[in-house]
Amino acid sequence: MKKIFVFIVALAAFAATAGVAAAQEQNEKKPHVQGFISNKFWDNWEIQGGVGPTFTVKTGSGIADANHWAGYAAVGKWFHPVFGVRFAMEGGKFDYLSAVGNYNVNTSFIFAHPDLMVNLSNWIGGYKERVYNAVLLGGAGIAATSLHPDNKSTRTLEYAFNFGLQNRFNVCKCLSVDLTMNYMLATANLYPVQKIKNSRFNALNFYVGVTYRFNKRTYDRAGMTEAEAKAALGRLSAAEADAAAAKAENERLAKLSAEQAQALEAAAAAAAQRDAALKSAEEKLAGYSAQASSAKEAVDTANFEEILFYLYGYGVLNENNKTRLDLLAEHIKNADSDKVFKIEGFADPQTGSKKANIRLAEKRARLVYEYLVSKGVDSSKLSWKNCGTENLPFGKKEQNRVVVIF
Repeated sequence: MKKIFVFIVALAAFAATAGVAAAQEQNEKKPHVQGFISNKFWDNWEIQGGVGPTFTVKTGSGIADANHWAGYAAVGKWFHPVFGVRFAMEGGKFDYLSAVGNYNVNTSFIFAHPDLMVNLSNWIGGYKERVYNAVLLGGAGIAATSLHPDNKSTRTLEYAFNFGLQNRFNVCKCLSVDLTMNYMLATANLYPVQKIKNSRFNALNFYVGVTYRFNKRTYDRAGMTEAEAKAALGRLSAAEADAAAAKAENERLAKLSAEQAQALEAAAAAAAQRDAALKSAEEKLAGYSAQASSAKEAVDTANFEEILFYLYGYGVLNENNKTRLDLLAEHIKNADSDKVFKIEGFADPQTGSKKANIRLAEKRARLVYEYLVSKGVDSSKLSWKNCGTENLPFGKKEQNRVVVIF
């Protein structure tokens, strides 16, 4: 009874340890052999069963005289492609040679033991689906024998060890056919009748059986395969290229934003200049309500709307003059509808021929007129005149390369 109690306590401790390990593993997965991680508690369970001959060896009997039949059933759990545990029950009969009377004894036995399972194929060759797996078994437990000669029962109970190799031939993912060679070792006290020649109990069992696997039958990996690593590197390279493109686009947008900010500042400065010009024009209109009769009179009395100066020989409008005319166009649009603004063009009489100066003065006045009309000024509110080199508005002749609007 004491041995049974110790065995039950040990088995309970084993089951509790497996349960705690499974609970911890559900909360935190840790890497193990071959880069795999343990699965959840209810994954990768299996049940086994089989039958075959059993031989008691080194008993003084020949193999042919010391054999009988036995069977086993087991339930197991794989925590990893390489490592698992199972609880097995073996039972049957075996024969051996008695030391008393030198006759064969036929004895019943039962052997309960937990085992560690090691999948050598996955450990050595790496985890993959394969037809054959070699599984190493090893454990220890309680063995009992019973003999009933002449209606009298003789029973023995001893600790025993179990070692074996299970050859699994996989029919499908859930089922395999097994050929198991199993060695059972105990003291000679396990023999219910004294035997001869050996102080140990030795039994060799051969089983043909099946294993059925249920729930999840695969395993999660902690690392990557070479192909997955290459694919990940490819995705990383693509992400880096996308990041570089995004960075370049951000730099382009930042540059564009800076240019737009400068443009806005320039526009704000132009608007301020326009407002100042409009204010100045309003002040001039308030001071000089009567329209001058000529450009010279307008200049002398400061009763003009705008004066545009040109470089020698130039007749086209530059950007500065266009900006000033843009402001003037708005002023003319808002002016009294009955007022007609006069545009008079001049040329410097000191340079060029008279005929050329007349053409240049005409071009200057006409282009101003056409530009104001293009900006939405009603042509009925404008008149233009080519004054050439006559009735010059300024005393210094070189200053008369102008168009005066009044």
